[in-house]
Amino acid sequence: MSEPQESFWESVNRYWFGRGSPTSLGLLRICTGILTFIDLSLLLPDWKAWFSQVGYVPTWIGAMFMNQHIEAWPKSPFTLPRTDIFVAITDPRISFALYVAIMVLALLTALGLWTRVSSLLLAVGMVSLQHRNGAILHGGDTVLRLCVLYVAISPAGRACSIDRLIALWKGRESPNPVLVYIWPQRLVSYNVALIYFTTVWLKTFGHLWRNGTATWYPARLNEFHRFPVPAFFNELPMVYITTYGTLAVEFSLATLVFFRPLRKYCVLGGIMLHASIEYTMNIPLFSYLMVSMYICFFDGEEISAWAERVGRQLKGLHASIFLPQGTRLRPAAAAFLDAVDPLKVVNYLPGHGPTWTAEPNGRAAHISWTRSLGAWVFAWVPGVWPKILDASLEPAKEEPVDPAKQRAKTKKHASR
Repeated sequence: MSEPQESFWESVNRYWFGRGSPTSLGLLRICTGILTFIDLSLLLPDWKAWFSQVGYVPTWIGAMFMNQHIEAWPKSPFTLPRTDIFVAITDPRISFALYVAIMVLALLTALGLWTRVSSLLLAVGMVSLQHRNGAILHGGDTVLRLCVLYVAISPAGRACSIDRLIALWKGRESPNPVLVYIWPQRLVSYNVALIYFTTVWLKTFGHLWRNGTATWYPARLNEFHRFPVPAFFNELPMVYITTYGTLAVEFSLATLVFFRPLRKYCVLGGIMLHASIEYTMNIPLFSYLMVSMYICFFDGEEISAWAERVGRQLKGLHASIFLPQGTRLRPAAAAFLDAVDPLKVVNYLPGHGPTWTAEPNGRAAHISWTRSLGAWVFAWVPGVWPKILDASLEPAKEEPVDPAKQRAKTKKHASR
């Protein structure tokens, strides 16, 4: 008998609240941490002007611009405090120390080290920093705030993280694929769709978007100007193409992207759109943030399978690492080395020499870390990766001797 079909509501429940690979969330965490660090680095030369008591926006002006108490609901007598750890700080030295601490938390989040704590503290820090001076925020800052909040509430440290590698190295976690509840990933993907949907919805009320000339105007604004473009891009009919093309791509990313046969084309259109925005317009990091969130349109299992397919195609990178004779990889270390090699291009085999060797060129440690993407986190420190390889070994257990085979071997030797 055939199995009963899954009901509509069961499929909806499984889609939203089922379990799956955390790989997509791990990659989103890496992108968010790196982009947050870059964002703070860009503001660092002027941090005193924007976030200190002696700058353009002292704390009392910041509190006026960004009201520190929020109504629990419209016309409610109850208010909620706005998250802002800078609100009572008037000493620039303390402000600077907190600013640098947030930058460190961004790096820890990107690396996936103490992920649960570092991502939560990063979210508090970034929200506070944006509440400290709301006058300088743009759309990219809002998207960045969303990303750090989503990373903080998700199990993003369970994949592509130092936390995961340490757990594998110490044998605290199984090398089997990790399964987590992926509703935070669904929230991210639908938040991206909502951003594009509201964008298209609001643009349809503007007559410049309806008549097809909207993209001509940003090129006339000097504050957005970045790199030069050919003159015909600001002439008809190219203006029509870019205007209506923008609406079409944004609408597809709000709707059609959830239809799997069309998903990759919608994502490709979004990447091309944001690549053009990044080239022509001075909106720092906005395009990178939006494109990084596209990761959540793909399940973690899909991304892992895609990485392995890419690895199979890159035959020139495939290498064999031979262990010293009489040794083998500890099970936990084998899981660690497998995890740092998402492309699966490095193969560790029993060797017959006194030291590590490798094919094609014999430099085992160099070949191992250069081809294992996850090893780059460790190998930038000289001498660390060879020590990791040596610590991954244990004496090979000798196979039990079969008495019958031993007697046959002895008799054959005596007959000679």
